[in-house]
Amino acid sequence: MNAVNSPRQFLVIATAGHVDHGKTSLVKQLTGTDTDTLAEEKARGLTINAGFAYRHSIDEAQSATTLGLVDVPGHSDFINNMLAGVSAVNAALLVVAADDGIMPQTREHLAILDLLGINKGAVALTKIDQCTQERLLAVESEISALLTRTSLCSAPLFRINNVTGAGVAELATHLNTLALQQKANNSSLDQHPRFSIDRCFTAKGIGTIVTGTLAAGTINQGEQLVHCGTGDSVRIRGIRIDQSECQSLHAGQRAALSISLGLDEIKRGDFIGVAQRRVMRFDTHLTLIDPTTSLKSGVDYHLHIGAAHRLARLRKLDETTGLYQFSLDEPITCHWGDRFILRDPAAKRSLGGGTVIDTELPKRGRASLERLALLKAYRGEIDAAIDSALAVAPFGIDLEQFALARNLTSDLIETHLERVRQQSPAPLEVFIEDRRLPRLVGASAAATLTNRLTDLLGHFHAEKPSEAGLLESAIARTLRPSVPRPVLKGFITALAAKGVLRREGSHIALVTHHAEVSRERQEFDAKIAPLLKHGDLTPPRTREIVDATGIPLRAVERILQHCARAGVVVKVADNRFYPPATLAKLAETANQLMAASNGAGFSVIEFRDRTGIGRNLCIEVLEHFDGCGYTLRKENVRVIRKPWTEVTS
Repeated sequence: MNAVNSPRQFLVIATAGHVDHGKTSLVKQLTGTDTDTLAEEKARGLTINAGFAYRHSIDEAQSATTLGLVDVPGHSDFINNMLAGVSAVNAALLVVAADDGIMPQTREHLAILDLLGINKGAVALTKIDQCTQERLLAVESEISALLTRTSLCSAPLFRINNVTGAGVAELATHLNTLALQQKANNSSLDQHPRFSIDRCFTAKGIGTIVTGTLAAGTINQGEQLVHCGTGDSVRIRGIRIDQSECQSLHAGQRAALSISLGLDEIKRGDFIGVAQRRVMRFDTHLTLIDPTTSLKSGVDYHLHIGAAHRLARLRKLDETTGLYQFSLDEPITCHWGDRFILRDPAAKRSLGGGTVIDTELPKRGRASLERLALLKAYRGEIDAAIDSALAVAPFGIDLEQFALARNLTSDLIETHLERVRQQSPAPLEVFIEDRRLPRLVGASAAATLTNRLTDLLGHFHAEKPSEAGLLESAIARTLRPSVPRPVLKGFITALAAKGVLRREGSHIALVTHHAEVSRERQEFDAKIAPLLKHGDLTPPRTREIVDATGIPLRAVERILQHCARAGVVVKVADNRFYPPATLAKLAETANQLMAASNGAGFSVIEFRDRTGIGRNLCIEVLEHFDGCGYTLRKENVRVIRKPWTEVTS
């Protein structure tokens, strides 16, 4: 069969309701497909695994729709399979048998649909042929009361006779209308593709097949993607919606994919996307079915997110607003907006549900007032979240982490960034090393931080007019409340570009500051600096400087200490000072030796042979590198701990 374009008017619908209320029979009436395929399901007369079927229609206006029906099990023993089935649906079909009426699983399934935010669908009142008119009216009244204040409060009710098929056509018409009204979420279409796997199996002559729903983006036949759990490459060999081979799949559509990955490497709940993506912790907004439920720390709860099932421990961040942090027993793939259900430690009842807010968590301060304000801001859609976050984040927001948590493409985040740039006053863009996207600092927060920084430097210049400025490390230690070092570094660079600050070597100063040349600095420039430059990698000791210049020892020491505070020289030992540029050359030599060793480290002898300086001086230099955090000694070798630029900032 030739590949065709996939239908865009597509609605994924999950059945819900108590066991033996006619869900599977109704799906067969709508689609002609019996979703009970397991031998055990046939023998027991109930659904165990979620079943799948399709209904294709063309109305009088030639509008084509596809309904993807997910028939989920109603028995309480198989609630895990039910949760996997409803994880990525757009609408729900709540089925209630007229003879039984509302039953325990009716209530639990409805609560789950409500927690997942599924607000489109219908109610099917089945087995109407077995009840009187009075009974039907009574059950309908009970259902109406049950739906009040739930996400399905506006769902219409249809009386269904699964034997004769009465009412099925009217129900199908309503579901087709919902499909036609289903609009593509442009944001999800512009996200990186994420295919949620709820089944995997092999077919003879085809290989591995996975079924599920495309949560975001677009997938094309022949495309090369990634198994998000392992990072293994996955080629999309084929896409099938029901019996039709398709060239592409769009967000919100359900399909079967033929892929190049082995069956042993895949399990239900996995994702196929563009990169390896696994997290062990994430922050959420959680709503409890019973607000009086007490959740305990250190207890394993059952978490159902997408089609995955994990054990999770909770930490209350702000119980009054429903903010919690989940820590998992094993990694998972998730993003902002993913819906979840939480069940009790015995997996007997559903406790609540909610959505993922953030997956890029700070190492500390996870329940600080600033973090809680940021999480509340991040609950909104993209533009609202950015604007709200900029208003409350004292050090701005990391756009790269924001985009990662929300699975946003570069083009999409650039569109939102351009919108922010048009604001007046616009946020300050701060670039951090190893970040492709800038950190955005709100105009008010940027002004506050600028004032704090300029005030600090202004006071320093007033007290020590002969000093060139302050080291970044000194600024970081002195500035209160403290600013994260990467943010401070990028912020200083941004202010330097705006002409507010300037860098004097490794020192930071106000652009208006001009250091007074002290008598010590004049003597250094005239008599000592030429000696240090001539000495290159082996600068003279203090006593050698005394002999060469005739300056008394105490005066030489005073001059060198003064210049060291100004950053003109660096004290390596009590009697040895290096110009920063010369020390940087030695640091680069150490870096080259480290690279040549493939991470094993280098010895004093190797450093001596490469630099050509004496062993004792090598030891002094390397011990200085150890002391400032550039190198770390491990027995007889040294390894590089961090870049030299970080040490000198």
